[in-house]
Amino acid sequence: MKIMKNYLLYLSLLPAALVAQQDATPAAKPTFERPSYESPLPYLVEVGTSHSHLSNGIGYWRTEDASLTVRSIPRFTPVFQFTSQTRPEGTQQNFGFFSYYTWSKNVYTTQGFSVTPNTLPNGTVLFPRQRYDFRAHYKVPFNSRLVVSGGVTYFDFTGNVKGQIYSTGLLYYAKNMIVGGNYNVNRNQPGNHLSSSANMSVQYGKEGKFWLGGTVSGGKEVYSYFLGRQLDINTSGFSTQAFFRKWLSRHYGFVIGMENQNKLGF
Repeated sequence: MKIMKNYLLYLSLLPAALVAQQDATPAAKPTFERPSYESPLPYLVEVGTSHSHLSNGIGYWRTEDASLTVRSIPRFTPVFQFTSQTRPEGTQQNFGFFSYYTWSKNVYTTQGFSVTPNTLPNGTVLFPRQRYDFRAHYKVPFNSRLVVSGGVTYFDFTGNVKGQIYSTGLLYYAKNMIVGGNYNVNRNQPGNHLSSSANMSVQYGKEGKFWLGGTVSGGKEVYSYFLGRQLDINTSGFSTQAFFRKWLSRHYGFVIGMENQNKLGF
């Protein structure tokens, strides 16, 4: 069985400007379903760039992104996002909206959507034309640090290339550490192909200081696409990722990481 390995090394610079007046009194300690600094300001603007080199002749990728998070609304946290990515095939932009909503002390949801208005002349698609996400989270009464969740994602590229992802998972917030795992069922069109995958992640640190983490994931890839004729893909794969995110001050920092992808029999 052949194994295809790709190594991705990326560096992301993340200057962040906090667009708000300084609070006169310390803010309440944030709950973990609403990520923020220890003393959150009502508005957060983050802008950044990442640069990646991929092996096996895939080439150089560059990404610019920006987001605006509004943290002044009770129970509701909207996030407005913009991403532009450049690959050897061209440049494409993506606009997104993401939000947290707290329904009760034990239940909150995350939801969002994104759109890609432009297409590349050669037909290459870097982002889904449309994507919608919804996920419900439940903090179990006997241990509020343990969260169970389930969600669905719908994505639509071009023509009849689209699909859904159904997932369930767990999150556990230990002291200075977050551990999580997910199981996903993927349904891809054309062909109505079903496959599954799973991942487990852990990160250690503190928001506003540093995060050190990693992810292990694996599963099946089953889908069809057309390149002059229909090509049916059915292969297994796994990947490992590691990253280090460091705040150099309250307003800027960096992320450096590496990813190793293995496609078995691809």
